Amino acid sequence: MIYFFAVGTIAGLLLGLRFKVFLLVPATLITAFAIVATVHGARAIAVTMLATTALLQVGYILGCVLRMYADAYAREREASRHQLSRSNPA
Repeated sequence: MIYFFAVGTIAGLLLGLRFKVFLLVPATLITAFAIVATVHGARAIAVTMLATTALLQVGYILGCVLRMYADAYAREREASRHQLSRSNPA
């Protein structure tokens, strides 16, 4: 059960770095199938699916925020690289 929580969070983070929000539906379905195939008991399946889906979405949000900051940093670095240097005339 803990394995699914950790993998769900990390997978959400990685998906948030690269893909749009529409990928969360197939990712949720894949995790649901994996949980049903490995976890026994209806209550354990329900709790694990609910928590893993929530952590997948939290990880996705964190990945999107990280991507936003990385893009801003890359743009700032690129802009500073192409600025003309101002040297003092002799």
